[in-house]
Amino acid sequence: MKNIKSSFIILILSAASVFAQNYQDDDIEAMIEQIISVENQQQKQIKTLVFDAEYIEGEQKDDGFKEEIRFTKKIYVKFLQDTSLYYEEYLEYFKEGELKSENDLHKEAKSRKEEKKKRKARDVSYSMVKPFYPEWRDKYEIKYLGIDTEESEDFSCHHFKLKALEESDSLINADYYFDAESFNLAKVVFSPAKLIKKTFFKLNELTMSVVYGPDKSGFWFPRRFDITGKGKAMFLIGVKFSGTEYYRNPIINSNIDDKFEVEDE
Repeated sequence: MKNIKSSFIILILSAASVFAQNYQDDDIEAMIEQIISVENQQQKQIKTLVFDAEYIEGEQKDDGFKEEIRFTKKIYVKFLQDTSLYYEEYLEYFKEGELKSENDLHKEAKSRKEEKKKRKARDVSYSMVKPFYPEWRDKYEIKYLGIDTEESEDFSCHHFKLKALEESDSLINADYYFDAESFNLAKVVFSPAKLIKKTFFKLNELTMSVVYGPDKSGFWFPRRFDITGKGKAMFLIGVKFSGTEYYRNPIINSNIDDKFEVEDE
């Protein structure tokens, strides 16, 4: 029976591989067009978006993850015709499990916002589907790898692999998983096509992922963002870091105009 089961699994995987190879360029282009169409349809219906968020940051040690910092936040996004506005409100700050003061919270929030602006870091207001749009396509090699039933946890997905055609910190290498039924993005695992190398810090590894899923209305939103990395700081000190941000209770199309009247956003 074990041999029969093993042969059956091999047969299924082989069939999936042949299935992917038999897809013609026209079929793949049609899927990409559908992916873009699905995202555009959702964007037309959503003007604003609010999340409850929780961010946990720490260091990956040999015996597991050690939490160092935790924030609770409120995230506000306003989608405009050709861009989006983003604002995050820091609510609580925990360091090594201890709730810090309001003053500590404000100082840490200000520091992190300034650092994010300096690095031009992206956030959940940025569309991860952009590499599939016509204006970005010539920057990537895109391969279709067939149906994946495991990586995205809850969904059978179309699996695409993207490779940047040049080393640039504005491009990514990524595996994309789109829900096979709806063509919504279910998960993306990605790394920058070029890593940071500065005088006092060298980044050797950086992997990020975003998991998406439908809300009760059928719209697909980010649910979780993960980041892990490894590098060397001053005097060749090895650093392993890890962070996870959770997005909960999405509220769409509420009036949040006042959130974008602050100077630093």
